[in-house]
Amino acid sequence: MISFFDLSKTELTPFINKLWRSSSRNVSLYIRGSSLLPMESNLGKPIDIDFLLFAHGEINKIKSISAEISSYANEASPLTPHLDIKVINCSVESSELLFNTLLVTKTGKLLYGKDLSVSTALLIDKQRDIILFTLLEAESKLNSVIQTSNKKIQNKRVPHLSKAILRIAGLLRLKEGSYTRSPQGCADVLNKRYPKIIRHVALILHSFTLPLLTDELLISYSIVLNEIKQEVELA
Repeated sequence: MISFFDLSKTELTPFINKLWRSSSRNVSLYIRGSSLLPMESNLGKPIDIDFLLFAHGEINKIKSISAEISSYANEASPLTPHLDIKVINCSVESSELLFNTLLVTKTGKLLYGKDLSVSTALLIDKQRDIILFTLLEAESKLNSVIQTSNKKIQNKRVPHLSKAILRIAGLLRLKEGSYTRSPQGCADVLNKRYPKIIRHVALILHSFTLPLLTDELLISYSIVLNEIKQEVELA
């Protein structure tokens, strides 16, 4: 079946080409996320179109150029979903690099440059490092939401935060040779693994339908993160 990216490729190509040619230090450009999924009649277009740009050095400069290209694309094609361009430093080995190579290996498509796909054996070996990195990322997002006094901004960030927390569960199954990023699939993993926190997982899952940051939802975020963290740190 055709994907949203397939339908939008002609419109997006000038911006993709400009992004790839923006620096001689670029290594690989991938697209990943919901825009690659087969389109179904009951699904609307994605909120964002996710790109991962891997580069050597000049990361801040490349990030600045990428932000300009994204902004220009949104102005030129306001009906096209926002181009979410994430720049990854591949000059040094890091948990961030490993996590993002996992994403493109499992859920991405190479557009330009070097194929960075990694073996399942390496992902299994580095599972703990990857999970600890995503836990820190989720905790940082949670703290950012808590520190924001603007309720409108808080509620806007709820789906992104819920997704970041639930998706850690997909990493827990790497050693079983499987991986999922769907919120429902990740919720199922958590419910099976930690039956005592089913109610909190359900609240997080419900936040996609009703994105309101309540005290109860904040507590659920913390409890779910803590449950995963305890297991990983003891491993």
